[in-house]
Amino acid sequence: MKDMFYIRKFIPQTLLARFVVIIIVPTLIGQILAVFLFYDRHWYNVSYYTSNIIANEVISLLEKHDLLEANATTINYLNLSYQFHPKLTLPKKQPKINEELGIFKNIINVKINKYNIVTLNEAGRIKLLIQLNDGIIEITFPAKLLMNPTAYIFVLWLIFLTITLLSISLIFSKNQIKSILTLAEAADRFGRGENGIQKFKPSGAKEIKKAGFAFIKMRERIEKQIAKRTRMLAMISHDLCTPLTRMKLQLELMEESEETDGLREDVLTMQQMIKSYLDFTNGEKGEEYTIIDLSLWINKIIKKWARIDIEFNEVKGIIAKIKLNNFERAISNIISNAEKYSTKIKISLLSCTNIMIIIEDNGIGINDEEKLLVFQVFYRSDKSRSLNDYGNVGLGLAIAKEIIIDHNGTIELQDSKNLGGLLVAISLPNFKEQV
Repeated sequence: MKDMFYIRKFIPQTLLARFVVIIIVPTLIGQILAVFLFYDRHWYNVSYYTSNIIANEVISLLEKHDLLEANATTINYLNLSYQFHPKLTLPKKQPKINEELGIFKNIINVKINKYNIVTLNEAGRIKLLIQLNDGIIEITFPAKLLMNPTAYIFVLWLIFLTITLLSISLIFSKNQIKSILTLAEAADRFGRGENGIQKFKPSGAKEIKKAGFAFIKMRERIEKQIAKRTRMLAMISHDLCTPLTRMKLQLELMEESEETDGLREDVLTMQQMIKSYLDFTNGEKGEEYTIIDLSLWINKIIKKWARIDIEFNEVKGIIAKIKLNNFERAISNIISNAEKYSTKIKISLLSCTNIMIIIEDNGIGINDEEKLLVFQVFYRSDKSRSLNDYGNVGLGLAIAKEIIIDHNGTIELQDSKNLGGLLVAISLPNFKEQV
């Protein structure tokens, strides 16, 4: 498992990078093998063949020509030019030569069996010095007879052609990936409840278009279900509010007693429950995002809670992109819960990679076992504090979490080290990081 995890660290994460690996790596391996096999075999065969031809010409020169005639002048023979230097001896140290000259030298050693030196001069000619009994014979010929540059040209042309074709392939791959990114962006925007998703048009390959049309059909079905549920809850609210209003009016006309007080409290609870259901549903309705200074906005929210002790450690210049009404509902739910179980609330605002909103209180806190359970719809904590006591229904924190997730954020419950109660940590994307 550890080895697999270690290997995954080196696997590209983006689709374009994986396309690059899938396309380039096999192509390069194939090209390298082709170039190596062809070039190596072609180069060796050509060098070996031409070296044998030149070696045979050297043997013919040594057997058939009077070398003394070339004592003072240079004489041409076939592709060779030669000159004899009497009473000279070759040095014992051999100069370094490349592989092509090495093949030629080995053939000369086998066919002539005389001490020799092979070099390549600056004029582009190969010089062969052979030690004879009475001197040295210097033989020169053009390097192009032995070294064929066409193989290098072939390799360079193959590399250029490969790079060009790979570039074209990457351009087409990028266009296909762009269609996938457009689909992913449309799905993300729909998940956040943003408007303008109807402008999305499937594009790209057949499979990507099929996924796009499937997304459009899914979006339409979800929108119909949400609208149907909203209408149903609105109808239920209307149907229940009418008899509740009559009941409330009748209670006001009745004489005061323990029974009427209990019924009046039940009617108020039912009205609050209906309001909670509608708030939970309204949290999913589309609302436009607004770019605001978060510190100034939180100050306005705190003024609405002037009756309680709230300390705010503000940081100016933090820009956020939020749905004003929805996000205010989330913050108000958390502050309302803190107010019921504490006497002091502290709000801190931080900004680094993400925006952090920290809400602490000096209440009795909540057990670790319930810190995840309280996010569930209709869950009510009974042991330490009822964070979801929103009309005693269990929707307060569920509504807050849905709204924060809708803003691409996270919410987490911790123990407050400063005040000793509960700490609610809200993380939001930094708007400056998004642009």
